[in-house]
Amino acid sequence: MRKFLFLPILLVAFNLGAQIITDDSETDEQEEAPEKTKEVKEKNGFELYFGVSPCYTFRTLTPNDNLFGEELGEREFEEAAWTTSYAAGVRSELNKNLLFEIGVGYTSNREAYDYTTTDSVYRYVNTYRHISFPIRVAYTYGNEISFYGGIGVMPKAFLSLKREITTLDLNDNEVTEDVIVKDKFNFFVIDAIATLGTRVQLNPHYGIFAMLEGRRQLTNNYNEQGPYIRKPYAFGFNFGIQIYL
Repeated sequence: MRKFLFLPILLVAFNLGAQIITDDSETDEQEEAPEKTKEVKEKNGFELYFGVSPCYTFRTLTPNDNLFGEELGEREFEEAAWTTSYAAGVRSELNKNLLFEIGVGYTSNREAYDYTTTDSVYRYVNTYRHISFPIRVAYTYGNEISFYGGIGVMPKAFLSLKREITTLDLNDNEVTEDVIVKDKFNFFVIDAIATLGTRVQLNPHYGIFAMLEGRRQLTNNYNEQGPYIRKPYAFGFNFGIQIYL
C-alpha cells in the first residue's frame, strides 16, 4: 500500500523539476539573445544647400567710349541699395578639407536716385535681375562647428532691368510706375565671389551656415551699343540650411 502512495508523489516531484529546468533554460536563452542595433547610415560626402543672401549693392559707372556713349547726368548722384538674392545647390567633398560647390539661383543688384523738394518728387530704383550659377571651391576646418572659406565665379544670365519710378500726379499724390527694360544689355555676365564664415552641424541629417560674402562683376552690364560701362559689386551675408545625403 505504501508503494502505491509513494508513486504519485514521485511523479509530481518529477514534473515540477522538469518545469523548473525548462524555465531556467528559457531564461538563459533570453539573456543570451543578442541586442539588435540600429544601422547608422554613413554620409556619402554630398550635401544640398539652400541659402539667402541680403547684400548692400552698388556699381562703378562710366560713359561708353564709343559713339553710343552718354554723359552720366543725374546718374552721377545715384546711391547704393540693399537687395536679396537666393541660391540652392550641391556640395561635394574633394577631400577632408576641400569642398566643391555648384548651384543655381536668383541674383540682383540695385542703385537708387532720390530728388525730392516741397513741390516735386522724382525717385527711382533700378534692379538688375539675373539667373545665377555660383561655382566655388571652399576650404573647411572642424567637425560639428567648422570654419569655411570659399572663392569662385558666378556666371549670370540677364533677365531684365526693373525700374520703379515715383513722381507726383496732378493732385500731388505720389505715383509709382514699374518699367521693365531688356534692350542694350549683355545676356551673359560673370562675377567673382568670395565667402567667409562658419557651418554648424545640428544632427547627422542637417545643419546651418552663416557667412559674409562679397561679389564683383567682371564684365559690363551694357552691350557695345549701350550708353555706359557698368560693373556692380555687393557686400553682405549668406545664410541658410544644409542637408547631408
